[in-house]
Amino acid sequence: MRELQIAFITNPVIKRWMQILAIIEREGTFKTVSLAERLFCSQRTLVKDLHLIKEHFGDSVAILSNNSGFHFEEQDRLLYQERKEQLLEQDVLFEILEKIFFGEETDLDELAHQYSYAESTLRRFLLRTQPVLATYDLNLSFKPVTLVGEEVNLRKFFFDFYYGSEQTPQSVRSPEGLHQLVLQELGDQLGHYEVGTGLSIAAFYSLLYLTMVRVDQGKRVQVPQWAQDVVYQEQDFGLLVALVPRIKKEYGISLPKEELAWLYLVLASKRTTKLLSHEELFLARFNQWPEANRLAADYFSSSTFDSWDRPLLETFLASFFASRRLNDILWPIWNKQQIEVVQIIKQQATYEKNKAFLLHHRVDKCFTTHFFEDIVVSFTLFSDLLLHSHQPKKTVLFLIEGDSMVVQSIRLQAQRQLGEQYHLIFPGLHELTEARLKSEKTDLVVTNYRPYLFEYAIKEDYVLLNTIPNPKDWDRVKHLLNPLLEDNKENEKLNRSSDLYGYKGDQSSKRS
Repeated sequence: MRELQIAFITNPVIKRWMQILAIIEREGTFKTVSLAERLFCSQRTLVKDLHLIKEHFGDSVAILSNNSGFHFEEQDRLLYQERKEQLLEQDVLFEILEKIFFGEETDLDELAHQYSYAESTLRRFLLRTQPVLATYDLNLSFKPVTLVGEEVNLRKFFFDFYYGSEQTPQSVRSPEGLHQLVLQELGDQLGHYEVGTGLSIAAFYSLLYLTMVRVDQGKRVQVPQWAQDVVYQEQDFGLLVALVPRIKKEYGISLPKEELAWLYLVLASKRTTKLLSHEELFLARFNQWPEANRLAADYFSSSTFDSWDRPLLETFLASFFASRRLNDILWPIWNKQQIEVVQIIKQQATYEKNKAFLLHHRVDKCFTTHFFEDIVVSFTLFSDLLLHSHQPKKTVLFLIEGDSMVVQSIRLQAQRQLGEQYHLIFPGLHELTEARLKSEKTDLVVTNYRPYLFEYAIKEDYVLLNTIPNPKDWDRVKHLLNPLLEDNKENEKLNRSSDLYGYKGDQSSKRS
């Protein structure tokens, strides 16, 4: 569970359980002493919590002791998530936040009476959320109980809380019918975009529904005229405009053109590492920062990238920088990353390298200082994706020996580990000659049979595997093929425990 949601849990035991689970889900192995220190509780309390957690979650999880401490594994993810939800079924602040989202604003004394709390107790619960709200530049009001701040900041908060975090019994999700409405109205036009977006399907519906709900309550955003003028010329924008009559008919909500411009700009600011033509158009139409191109060129100026497609890399990265700048000019809050992502990415060596690069180029002076760290985090994530997606397709020659089943198993492992990004050669008996091997352009030789290194006078870079390769062997192979890619184990753990942007489950809504 995200720290954003944990801040709204009123029960201190359940709150601590969720903090424990958030850590052990991500890290897998842990020691009670260090974990207790991180949670500011006694080791005795932590051991008791772990016992009760095992009891509550039953067969859906395994918490086992080993030489390095304890190890956590999910055994049944669906059941595990359901039992996590059960812990939050009666949490008052989640219910109050849901009311605020739907515009049902009530004074503190009435809410206290409704939930059978003393007014002072409920006020204390609410005030505990103020530090996390402050990170969105939001404040609490008690007459009525609501959130106060800029509309774009409120939308970012609700988006992160309901889409970018885990599902809870009170989670607000877009109605099922919205997807069918879009499919029926736009049909074959979907998928044929000029600029496009990196936002996922569920995220799009969450943003669209969020816009609908806020507009229905009379809450509006302000889009600068220059930005409106640019957006209204966009072919992709016409797709959003085409939805307005159907949304009015089905939901009774009329979306103003300016609101659609806001939605379009949020979508367009999510860039990808996929289609070069999209990024070229985005730069041509939305780049408000000429330095973006120079910055991208400098980042890839090293001789390390001599064998890479530099113009392609520079275009993708310039598009990313331009998107961060566009956010900063319009609504800086939309550059904000959730705290878990910041904490994990900051532990990577590439974070410090990228931060130093941006500071050297005085990029911190070009952006809202409050979110500069978040920009470094997103830059680190994006550049890592870029280096994975567009690395040169090198040729890897495998000379594998051993039991026939072992050889076939290693070949399968190689195809799974490397097959999508590299050209793999497994020579047959008739091809295993020195002349043939030297005639092939090979970037790396991988073998588990040491005599081959001498028999064929191998001059290329090579990796000598164990007879049966282990994970470290494959890490060595990957590092030699692309040393720019760090061994981001923490990032991989984050991706395994939950998507960087949170839960992507059922898109039905309790209120439609």
